[in-house]
Amino acid sequence: MLWLAFALVCMLTDWAALWKGRPSINYVSKPLTLLFLLMWFLAAATPGMVRNLFALGLFFSLAGDGFLLLPPRYFICGLAAFLLAHLSYVAGFAVGISMPPVLFWAFAGLVGTALFKVVRRLVRAAGSNPSHRKMVPAITAYAGVISVMLLMGTATLFRPAWQGEASVLVACGALLFTFSDLYLAFDRFVEPIPGARLMVRITYHLGQLALAAGVILYSQLT
Repeated sequence: MLWLAFALVCMLTDWAALWKGRPSINYVSKPLTLLFLLMWFLAAATPGMVRNLFALGLFFSLAGDGFLLLPPRYFICGLAAFLLAHLSYVAGFAVGISMPPVLFWAFAGLVGTALFKVVRRLVRAAGSNPSHRKMVPAITAYAGVISVMLLMGTATLFRPAWQGEASVLVACGALLFTFSDLYLAFDRFVEPIPGARLMVRITYHLGQLALAAGVILYSQLT
């Protein structure tokens, strides 16, 4: 639990640094938050394929955090790192998966429709800006992968192997992570949103925390 305590302290410090406009603190607190979260996850989760895949996702997220702290030309590297993180999470959710019930497909249809409308607006906005047009393929691919991650995460609510609290935590984590990424994309490619950086960071950290906690519970029960 000591690693979790370190992660929470760094998380709160990071939010305060963003709120107060202290970038020098942010350069330390942001990567340390994910590093300590990864250390806690490795210490608390029961070894196995699911644990390894989600640990890989946290590692790629840590790399993405590092790239996004660098000058803007490294944004595409950060995007690639987070793309790999989401793919790792998708692979982790896919372990032991079986055909979901009909209720899930109805839910997936509603979520998929909403995501499609949001992503379509985002892609159109990026495509209409000459400085962002070259990013459209990467944005589209990333949006597709994070949509799959969200659906796979929420699908745990309908899977017997993911009991109670574990499924709720990972579903909330997937939703928060998706919201964070889409909010960041809208702020960057559609129109600036006041206070976006802090909101993006809070939802991102809470999403990663919920995902890690949910997988830890799952690993200990299976």
